[in-house]
Amino acid sequence: MATILIVDDEPVILDVFRRFLEGDGRRLLLAGSVREALAIAHEARDIDVAIIDKNLGDGSGLDVARGLKAEKPDAEVILVTGYASIDSAIAAVQIGAFDYVTKPVSDYDALNLKVQNAIDKGRMRREQRDLVVRLVQSEALHRGVFETSSDAILLVDSASGQIDDANPAAERLYGETRDALRARRYSELLAAGAEGAERDAAALPAPGARSAPARHRRADGVELPVELTAGELPLQDRALRVLSIRDVSERERAEEERRALEQNLRQAQKMEAVGRLAGGVAHDFSNVLAVILGYSELLMRDLPRGDQRSRESAEGIVEAAHRAAGVTRQLLTLSRKKLLRPEVLSLNKVVQDLGKLLSRAIGERIELTTRLQDAPWPVLADADQLAQVLLNLAVNARDAMPDGGPLALETANVELAEAPRDLPIPAGRYVTLSVKDGGCGMNDEVRSRIFDPFFTTKETGTGLGLATVYGIVRQAGGAIRVESRPSQGATFTVFLPVSAEHAGRAHVPVAAAAPRGLGETVVLAEDEDALRVLLGRVLAGSGYHVVAGRNGAEALEAARARGARVDLLLADLVMPRMTGAELADALQGEQPGMKVLFMTGHTEDVLVEDRLRDGDVELIQKPFTSEALLGHVRRLLGPAKASA
Repeated sequence: MATILIVDDEPVILDVFRRFLEGDGRRLLLAGSVREALAIAHEARDIDVAIIDKNLGDGSGLDVARGLKAEKPDAEVILVTGYASIDSAIAAVQIGAFDYVTKPVSDYDALNLKVQNAIDKGRMRREQRDLVVRLVQSEALHRGVFETSSDAILLVDSASGQIDDANPAAERLYGETRDALRARRYSELLAAGAEGAERDAAALPAPGARSAPARHRRADGVELPVELTAGELPLQDRALRVLSIRDVSERERAEEERRALEQNLRQAQKMEAVGRLAGGVAHDFSNVLAVILGYSELLMRDLPRGDQRSRESAEGIVEAAHRAAGVTRQLLTLSRKKLLRPEVLSLNKVVQDLGKLLSRAIGERIELTTRLQDAPWPVLADADQLAQVLLNLAVNARDAMPDGGPLALETANVELAEAPRDLPIPAGRYVTLSVKDGGCGMNDEVRSRIFDPFFTTKETGTGLGLATVYGIVRQAGGAIRVESRPSQGATFTVFLPVSAEHAGRAHVPVAAAAPRGLGETVVLAEDEDALRVLLGRVLAGSGYHVVAGRNGAEALEAARARGARVDLLLADLVMPRMTGAELADALQGEQPGMKVLFMTGHTEDVLVEDRLRDGDVELIQKPFTSEALLGHVRRLLGPAKASA
């Protein structure tokens, strides 16, 4: 709707103008004086055209025009004058009039056309001004998006590949200023060997590309993975390729870590399955070995002293059974189901006992040498776990020498006058075990993470071997030092504290002659028939009364049926119907002061471990000798005379 203000002090002329100019899309405002015209100009929202008589009764129409222009700058003025002259034209120009007409108006169609032209001019001027404002706002908006985007944005000439502009994020990503980037071609940002790196235009991703992977190169030469999104910006004489570039280094690193963790989890699950299988095999095998050892010892005891040939045969059986027991212990170590049983021992003996297994584990291409300390100080540790430490370190050394090489094992007595700065141990006496290889070595970064769980530099490693070594050594109160340089091999040195309680002696095996019983009652619960029969025979032959059952429930019934005092319970931990621990709970409520000796091939039962802190409960690891069993029983029941 166009608004037209008509100002004339003659009512007849006002009415004539009104009748000729009114029409659809027009709103007419009439004023007969300067005062009335200025009031309308002030109050009206918009005025497109004003037809103003130059000479009014209360003043000049030029004053009205000036006042109107001050209030409504976009309003067009058509000045009406009584005669045409140079002065009138000058006055019209001075007030910025669109045109002027003279009285009397003879051609109202021409006037109407001038009014419409003035309306159109004002509308075009406003539209142009609004367009400029929108363009300025749009430019500011797009420039703001360009400048503040967290993704790098490059404007690249589609034909030449020359970079036309770059935003601050691109400066940060590539490590160059905007001017430096503008002096380069896009192909120069590509990593060496990237597709199109030698051809400027060919290097540009096609318009419409979304999240296209690529590798770019920073100003310092560092390569980085990026994702590209490409668009086309056509200009009057050329086209620009708009590239949005996102650094995906962190995402790629996180994805690699996720894949590595998944692989580690799968490997750990596989090792757990292997461990469970090994533990199960070891448990069943332990029962068989216990029977073989027991009957072999009974056979040797019953053989005439002069029958040397039969005795040698029996000794061969016992020796083979002991070697098999060593294999069983290694299986339990692999399965991590062996209960920790610290004992005072010689580190030399651990190295010597593991000799054959170690040679098989590292292969024939490794040149193994040992240098053992004469009379090493004793240490308090679990022999099988120390064997695992040595085995893991040796296998790690083997893997560092794929083409073979030297591997040296050494034990030594060491006295530290002060606490070492690089190890979490105090000053004191230690026995060291050193494993030195001639392998590829490692840098400082790898060495700093070598004991982290799941950290590995091997393609198929679990990352648990050295972590297990570290845990075992620290659990024994020791520490481990790693010395290595790239291409110079590595030396792992384990420090184990000297046993304070038994500093003067090392582990002594159980004597061949075991103490006898004094008629005490022993409840025996074992689900392996052959082993149960053997144990009953050994105990009865050593002066004990035996009440036996094939499982916990049967042993409980037999003990209750006998009704007499029970001095000791000898029970397998894992049995059908009722476990050894459940049987112990039931009997101890009825037999105050009863001692308990559990037998097991392996255990993961935390409750049993808690029980072992009680002096009335012990555990013996299968397979065991008859002498070892009788020694445990007698130790629990109290002193007794030894057999001759």
